[in-house]
Amino acid sequence: MNWTAEAEQLLEKMPAFVSDRFRKKLEDKAAQQKRTQIDSAFVKDQQGGHKHQGYPPPRVTNDPIAEAFERKYAVHAGMMGGTPCGEDFETALWREVSLPSPDIPGMAYIHIPFCSSRCHFCGFYAEVSVPDVMADYTRALIAEIKMSGRYLKEAGQTLQAVYFGGGTPTDLSGDDLSRLVQTIRSELPLSNDCEITLEGRLYGFVDKKVQAVLDSGVNRFSFGVQSFNTKIRQQVGRKQPREEVIERLNRIVDLAEPHNAAVIIDLIFGLPGQGEVDWLGDIDCAIHETGIHGLDLYQINIIPSTPLLSLKDKLPPMATLRQRGKLFSIGRKRMIDAKFERLSIAHWRRDPRERNRYNSWNKMGSNCLPLGSGAGGRWGKTRFFQQNDLKLYLAAIKNGEKPLAMGMISPDHTQVSALAVGQLEQQQLDIVALEKVAG
Repeated sequence: MNWTAEAEQLLEKMPAFVSDRFRKKLEDKAAQQKRTQIDSAFVKDQQGGHKHQGYPPPRVTNDPIAEAFERKYAVHAGMMGGTPCGEDFETALWREVSLPSPDIPGMAYIHIPFCSSRCHFCGFYAEVSVPDVMADYTRALIAEIKMSGRYLKEAGQTLQAVYFGGGTPTDLSGDDLSRLVQTIRSELPLSNDCEITLEGRLYGFVDKKVQAVLDSGVNRFSFGVQSFNTKIRQQVGRKQPREEVIERLNRIVDLAEPHNAAVIIDLIFGLPGQGEVDWLGDIDCAIHETGIHGLDLYQINIIPSTPLLSLKDKLPPMATLRQRGKLFSIGRKRMIDAKFERLSIAHWRRDPRERNRYNSWNKMGSNCLPLGSGAGGRWGKTRFFQQNDLKLYLAAIKNGEKPLAMGMISPDHTQVSALAVGQLEQQQLDIVALEKVAG
């Protein structure tokens, strides 16, 4: 397929982990339309009108909460600029890992790129959950973990948090999940109090599988509930009705209790057709009808290329800018009234077993080793992204290589910016700490 120079320039502005997949999508679409060339207008049209703009200028307002939700910025490490790494990516990663970093927490992010179905708002969907494919992937991932563990141990590094994200990690079989967690615990240098989080969905996460991962060492679950309202859930592609969600959550809380494991959920405000009564009903349900230990209150984020973008005109309207500000404010008040402790702008807990390490430290720019196809992370001054093409990932592992697809050296201001963002998430700004990092 022929691309015009202007179309290529638009694609180059995207991070590699996005552009590779977006290129394939555009070429497939163009072929369906019997196009022989992809131009800038076609690229912009397929982006759904989304433009890669800079941050908006500061504004003066008498209603800052209402103005605060005009645009949601992705926190993924690939969105923060920088210059391409000038050396072999694997060499660069292990060089960074070899450098002492005693004051910076170490983490690992493990990507499981499979989903049995795609939720309409999700921008992370990659591969359909096929048992044989997932089993092959698990074997490759175990090999990568073992290889990476050797370098971490030789460098004297310690990991305080490990996060299984996706995709839907809970779509893996119980045996494969157990093997992965056991490999993490045996091959990576974990601290004694390491937080090991398994992200997933409640649908299909049966007792046997829950017990298997708890016995293997998972001590934190994160479930994307989004809403307890059955109608609203089904509008955005969630399968289970309210009653099943509540029952399943409480069952997992019971199973987690002997292991002192935390159960966390996400709720989203601004969903199609969701008003103030619905939103407060979701929060009240989480607080009073479940035994969860913490929850996140997020605003809806319409990501280009997701089904929600194409469906939004067919669904009930989503909250306006001012309405989202109001939903945020009443949600905050509800959590305070319920005596939940606020750990960040969006995250709350009612039980000290919930530490929220990975999410908090990730926003502060802590070291994070990427593992798995499509994973992103950073170590030292460089951010790394792994092959999101599953075949290329598996081939690299078979050859004994770390399957890195890109390395970006962060701008000089990144450490200060990340620390400031992390502090603001914790409702503070420590100027002395910022000056120390800035030198």
